[in-house]
Amino acid sequence: MKKVSVVVVFLATALLCCLLTPGTAWSAPTCPLSSGYIDTAKSHKLFLYFPTADDSTFPNYGSGVSPAKTFDVADLDSSIGTTSDLINRIYDVVADDYCELNVQVVATTTNPETMQSPPARRNTVAIGSDSGDGWGLAQVVDTGDDIDVDFARVWGGTYITCEGGNKGAPGCSMTGALTGANSTLDRWANAIGGTAAHEAGHSYGLSHLNDNPNPGTCVADGPMPLPGEDSYERHLMPAGCNLNGEDRAGYRRHLSDRTFGILATNLGLSIETMHNWDLVNPNAEEAHSLEIEFLSKKPSLTVGWTWTGSSSPWIDPVVTGPLGTTMFKGTTYNRYRITWSSPNPTWIPTPGILPGGAEFHIGATFTGVDFNQPDAIIIQNIRLFDAGSDPLTLHPRLPGYDAGTVDAADGSFDLNFFGDGTPLILQEATVFQLPRVAAMESLIGSGSPFTFNGMPIVPWSATRCEPGTLRDTLRCTVANVADRPHVEMTLRVGDPGVYDCSRGVPTGGGTTAPRNDHPFNDYEGPICAGTSRDPFPSTTVYVIATFVDPQAEHWNPEKGAMVIGPVTTKVFYQFAGVRDLRSLRPTTEGGTTTEGRR
Repeated sequence: MKKVSVVVVFLATALLCCLLTPGTAWSAPTCPLSSGYIDTAKSHKLFLYFPTADDSTFPNYGSGVSPAKTFDVADLDSSIGTTSDLINRIYDVVADDYCELNVQVVATTTNPETMQSPPARRNTVAIGSDSGDGWGLAQVVDTGDDIDVDFARVWGGTYITCEGGNKGAPGCSMTGALTGANSTLDRWANAIGGTAAHEAGHSYGLSHLNDNPNPGTCVADGPMPLPGEDSYERHLMPAGCNLNGEDRAGYRRHLSDRTFGILATNLGLSIETMHNWDLVNPNAEEAHSLEIEFLSKKPSLTVGWTWTGSSSPWIDPVVTGPLGTTMFKGTTYNRYRITWSSPNPTWIPTPGILPGGAEFHIGATFTGVDFNQPDAIIIQNIRLFDAGSDPLTLHPRLPGYDAGTVDAADGSFDLNFFGDGTPLILQEATVFQLPRVAAMESLIGSGSPFTFNGMPIVPWSATRCEPGTLRDTLRCTVANVADRPHVEMTLRVGDPGVYDCSRGVPTGGGTTAPRNDHPFNDYEGPICAGTSRDPFPSTTVYVIATFVDPQAEHWNPEKGAMVIGPVTTKVFYQFAGVRDLRSLRPTTEGGTTTEGRR
């Protein structure tokens, strides 16, 4: 295998500078994207506000909303732990629900409106331990998330008097979901955290109509879960009368595929691209580290979610730079380097040492300045090094690829692979349109996608690229801008409870007061008019591509000799859909549209 330079183009996410830290050290969620620089980079801030005293300054947009009452675990069940313990667990639940989205969840005991410079895009959910008319109430269903500052209220004490209600019957009654042995810290957190995440969902543009099958007792009538999804009782946005106490307390509810896609458009994702690679050390000598050089316009970059499985000799890659500037195709870029050298204790036979001819797997994402304005990163070279940090003679082969481009002539959305002139065979490539973000840990082996918390993902569609020989460019058509969205719903002024919010938040909710999480008569109004869609061509596009260098010089451990022959590289590549590309095609006419897997 000859020495080569590799060019890979992908989008970088960016990093905002202001870290919002509450006065107490809140516990960490299981989400791999809810800590440190990744979290603070998220432009949307979701404040879980737990008052330590009644706060009459909280907006009084509905019955019993203001003052925002004190949150005290003693009002609920002091045997489950301290107030701080419960706040910690509620934070974990909500942070996991919004994990891969461009939303930083912040738990606070101070009203965010009193901050000297509150974030421009903020959503405050005030959580009290008092009882109210239902479990929660958002100020408005903010279709499209066009309102910068939103508010919602949660009444934790409602779970004392009405533990989820009786599914299928009006009103509510004690179901035992949070009494006796069922009254635990985790179950209380699931219940209150689920309501908080539900009301925040309304403020970010989600409606019961997105996620609310109607067995005949609920006011809002919506669709059933999509094929391959779990039961709607485990989803975040069904109306209150479709859930019982065990649904709320016994499970961490989550966004459905449909609602995840809508929020991916409204808010954006916290990951723009994700890269995993199956590679081979072509040398007879062992390698002790791996280095990739890349270019970016960003003034600073860091590495995000990375592969840590036992198939990699190394973990915890480190980014250094900028290391000066370089011209690439007429544009000036900053130079960076990412290095894998920290031994992975689960790698066999020897952590940190890659034997000659051995296969291995690595993966990484990058974070820059602003999630809303991703910028290209260009990977230029990949090199292996010996124990003395000297480069080995031969290096792995990788193709270049982009995050898709639109052909202005016919509207096709094409994924392009790039070569350096040396023949590289595209043996097979499958392009999946996914309804949500696949975890780094799933981009390996067969490549079956699943979420960070282990839920399987059923693709909207799967298409194959034509095999071919890559010298300069190979094109694979993924979609067309004229394609119907996977998720699309239009709400117009005049529809029940729908208002024009372009001049601000409407007051009242028509003939019935708004009740966003209520055991019966679960009206949502006011609802802002607008259209909700998932990104184009889907929330994420996931590519699994196998390339073969047919005449690679490489070490064959079985023969104990250098040979000339095929060496395989496998690319697992996920990139975010485009949030505004729908404007390039005509808007679907008519009322609420349907959607489904294609």
